[in-house]
Amino acid sequence: MNIVKKLITIFIVLQVFINASQAQDQIVYLDLDKVISNTKAGNVILNKLEKSKNTALSKFEKKEKDLIKIEDDIKKQKNIISEDELKKKIAKFRKEISIFRQEKQKVINEFNKKKKSEFEEFFKKITPIIESYVSDENIDIVLDKKNIFVASKKRNITEEIIKLIDSKIK
Repeated sequence: MNIVKKLITIFIVLQVFINASQAQDQIVYLDLDKVISNTKAGNVILNKLEKSKNTALSKFEKKEKDLIKIEDDIKKQKNIISEDELKKKIAKFRKEISIFRQEKQKVINEFNKKKKSEFEEFFKKITPIIESYVSDENIDIVLDKKNIFVASKKRNITEEIIKLIDSKIK
């Protein structure tokens, strides 16, 4: 009876290993950040976003310097002007700071919206290309490199995808 249990156990274990070794799922990974930064279309988007960001930052840096100058002027006049006039200047200054913060937040939100829509459009363009590659190569699963702890470098299809995207998207 004990021998029968051992044989059944051995048979089940062998069956599991045989089935696992016969699995031919092709799993590869892709570095999406590298695809964005190394494709021509991705570079166009990144450059456009960087230019937009720098323009907005320079505008806000100038306004911030102006506000600092106003604050310094108020501090210098603190002992010279009347208390009512000082309170008026401080209230006006606080209002300007509030407006500045609202404008800055509005620009940041618009930039984030623009960034999101640009990347959504980019991914709409590249998804069919990647899907075509996956079906041509009989790949079952494509994972993003960020979600992988360790994998063989031969499973990385990033360079092939970059070449494919550059050849299809002008």
